[in-house]
Amino acid sequence: MIEITFEPAGRKLKTDPGHILEIARDAGVPIRSDGGGKGVCGKCKVEIVDAKAEFSKITEAERKHLSEEELKSGYRLACQTKILSGRAKILIPPESRLESRKIADLAVEREIKLNPPVRKVHAIISEPSLHDIRPDFERLEDVFGEFQIPLSILSELPSLLREANWDITAVFWKDTLISIEKGDTSNRGYGLAVDIGSSKIICHLVDLLSGETVARGYTENPQVAYGEDVVSRITYASKNKDHRKKLQEIVVTAINSVISNLCEEAGIGEEEIYEAVVVGNSVMHHLFFGINPKFIGVLPFVPAVRRGINYRAKEVGLKINPEGFVSSLPLIAGFVGADAVANIAVTGIHKSQEIAMLIDIGTNTEIVLGNKSRLLACSAPSGPAFEGAHISHGMKAVSGAIEKVRIVDDEVIYETVGNVKSKGICGTGMIDLVAELYRNGIISKNGKFIGNTARISDEEIRKYIVAYAEETEFEKPITVSEKDVKEFLMAKGAIKAGWTILAEKLGITVEKIQRIFLVGSFGREINIKNAKAIGLLPNIPDEKITFVGDTAVGGAKMALKSLGVRKEMEDVVKRIEYIELSAVKNFYSVFARSIPI
Repeated sequence: MIEITFEPAGRKLKTDPGHILEIARDAGVPIRSDGGGKGVCGKCKVEIVDAKAEFSKITEAERKHLSEEELKSGYRLACQTKILSGRAKILIPPESRLESRKIADLAVEREIKLNPPVRKVHAIISEPSLHDIRPDFERLEDVFGEFQIPLSILSELPSLLREANWDITAVFWKDTLISIEKGDTSNRGYGLAVDIGSSKIICHLVDLLSGETVARGYTENPQVAYGEDVVSRITYASKNKDHRKKLQEIVVTAINSVISNLCEEAGIGEEEIYEAVVVGNSVMHHLFFGINPKFIGVLPFVPAVRRGINYRAKEVGLKINPEGFVSSLPLIAGFVGADAVANIAVTGIHKSQEIAMLIDIGTNTEIVLGNKSRLLACSAPSGPAFEGAHISHGMKAVSGAIEKVRIVDDEVIYETVGNVKSKGICGTGMIDLVAELYRNGIISKNGKFIGNTARISDEEIRKYIVAYAEETEFEKPITVSEKDVKEFLMAKGAIKAGWTILAEKLGITVEKIQRIFLVGSFGREINIKNAKAIGLLPNIPDEKITFVGDTAVGGAKMALKSLGVRKEMEDVVKRIEYIELSAVKNFYSVFARSIPI
C-alpha cells in the first residue's frame, strides 16, 4: 500500500502501487494524457515535490520528453512512472492540468413542427365494482387503446391507480407506457439532447410541449484521461470488458452530473425527463452505450450498428425517468458518426440546391460535401494536432491558450483565451502562426525555417519563440519547432486531401463549392483568411463561409422534438456515399500535394 497526495487538488489517498497516471485517473484527478498513456506525447508531466517513496527507473520516453534539468528537479511522466512503495506528494504543473474549454453557441437552429415520440394523456379511469370486474390493465386499454407496458409498471399498476384515486396522467413513448403519474401532469414533459464529443459533452434540456430549450450545460468528457484521440480509447476499451465498462460508466456519470444541474436550474425532477437523444462520433456512440468499438479501429473500420437505436434509461444508467428511452441518431460509417448526421439535419445541406461542404475540424475531421441530389462523406485522419497534441507547447482552447496571432516587424502580437498569461498555443493559434510565419518569409511552404529573426533560437533543435518566458504563466518560453510546424501541416494536409478527393468524386473542382459550414467549437475562432492561406479551407469568398456553432446538439434537439426528423435522417444516411480515404488509390499522392502551404 502506498500513500499519495496530488496537488494543487489536495487529493490524498492510500492505494496499491502503480503508474501515477492510473492512480490519478482512479482518484478523479485530471492529468493531460494526449497520447493515451503510451509515452508518446510528453504532456502528462508531473513534479515529485516531496517523496519518501520508491519509483520505477526513468524510461527512454521520459529522457526523450524531459530535459536533464527537469529530471534532476523531480519531473517525471505520469504514464511512465510507477510508485512502488512509500508515500509521495505529486504536483501537477499548470501545463499538465485539464481545464474547461470554450464552448460555442448554436449559431443556426432550424424551426420544426413538434411531433415527439413522448406524449402525455390525462384521464380519469372508471373504478372496478362488483358489476364491473375488468382487470386494471384492460381499463387503461379502454381509454388509451392498445399499448405495451413494462413489467416494472405493470407490477405496481394496482397500487398506482388506487393511490391516484383513478385520476392519472399516462406517459407514452410511441406505443409504450413509460410512466403513470397522479393527477393531471399533462402540462409538464421534458427531453434531453446530448452531444458527446471526444473532449466535451453538451446537454440541452428541452420542454417537449413548447419545443423551447429551458436549460443548457456542459462538462469535459472524462474519457480524455484515457487518451485524447479516439484510437487510444478504442485500444483501452478493447483490452477487456472491465475497461469498456469503465469508459461507459465515467461518461454516463459525467452526463448525470449535468442532468442534475439542469434539473435544479429548471426546477424539475429527473423523472420528468422522458427521453434523451444522444449524438457523437461512432466511437463515442459505442462507448456510451457500452458497445465494443474494437472493429471501428481496424480495417475495414466497421461499427456494430448504423441505424438509430433506442434503449431504456435504466439499461444505460442515465438518470432520467428509468422507463424512459435513450435514443441515438444513425451513424454514417466507422469514423463518421451521429454528430455528422445531426450537423446535416441543422444545416439542411441534404435539401439544398447549392453545393455545400460541412466540415467539423478536430482529431478526426468529418467532411460532408454535396446537395440534395448527391451527398458524399469522409473522415480525414487529421490527428490531434488541432487539439494541441504532438505540438511541443500545444494545448486545447482553455484559459491561457494563445488563440490569435499576428507578426508585425518581428513582434508577435497574440491573444489568449481569457486574456491571461499564456500557457501554450491551441489549434486556431497555430493556424494564425503558420500563416503569419509564411507571410513574413520565416518559413518555407514545407515549414522549414528560412528567415533571419532573433526569435529563432540557435539551439541544436531550432525553435521559434512565440512568447518569452516572462510572458508565460509558468515562466518558460512558448516555442514551435520545425517538427511542430510539419506536424501541423501534415494534419492540415489530411483535411485538404479529404475535401479535394470528395470534390473529385463529386465531379467538380473545389472552386465550384458554393457554401462552407464550419461546425463545432473549433470553427468559432478560426481566422478565415489564414485558414484559406495555408490551404485548410478551399479558397472561396469569405461571405460564403458560415460558422454554425455546435450544431450536433441542435440536430439532437431536432430529433428529440420530431419523429419526422428521425425518419428523414435515417433516409438521408442510406443515400450518403461514404468514401474511405485509405481505400482511394490516389489518396497518398493527393495527401502529399496537400501538405505544403
